[in-house]
Amino acid sequence: MRTEIKKIIIGSTLFILGAIIVPMAIVLPLMLRESNNDQFRAPGTTQVNIDKPGRYYLWNDHITVFEGKSYNRSEHIPDNMEFVFQNKGTNEKLEFISDTSISSSSGSSSKNSIGYIEVQNPGDIDINISGDIKERVFSFSQSDILLMIGLIFGGCALSMILGFTGFGIAVWGVVQLIQSNKKPIQNKD
Repeated sequence: MRTEIKKIIIGSTLFILGAIIVPMAIVLPLMLRESNNDQFRAPGTTQVNIDKPGRYYLWNDHITVFEGKSYNRSEHIPDNMEFVFQNKGTNEKLEFISDTSISSSSGSSSKNSIGYIEVQNPGDIDINISGDIKERVFSFSQSDILLMIGLIFGGCALSMILGFTGFGIAVWGVVQLIQSNKKPIQNKD
């Protein structure tokens, strides 16, 4: 096989990798990922185990199915709700910081953030949610926003590099193929 054709094939393959396969390999796991959080009903108290320090969010799972029952509540939490977080190992009450800026939808579920705590000492955390409210579903999970941003920007950069490199190699192969076909055939007499 001629070198020019090999360059066109390699360039086209790299372009397809960069334009289609790499973005799909990044976007699909983000869209199809299982929610990595502890769901529970409120009002009431639940206990979660934290295995590493970090920022952990409390979520209002306003549209969800939990333990075989569907919930479709307002995305706004009712007035007079109280949220108390306590580290069981240290008996320390953790400061709950309000942050309603994040929302997430996946399939037939939707949730929005209520706030977060910063956990310095991993271990069991009691979450007590009280107030005169209709039963709702909440969840608690570590923030993965930096991971998502890293995947998106890293994936875009890799996709662009592969796409442009592949396009360049393919064009170079086509140019060389055209030039080699224009050369006059020399007869050896």
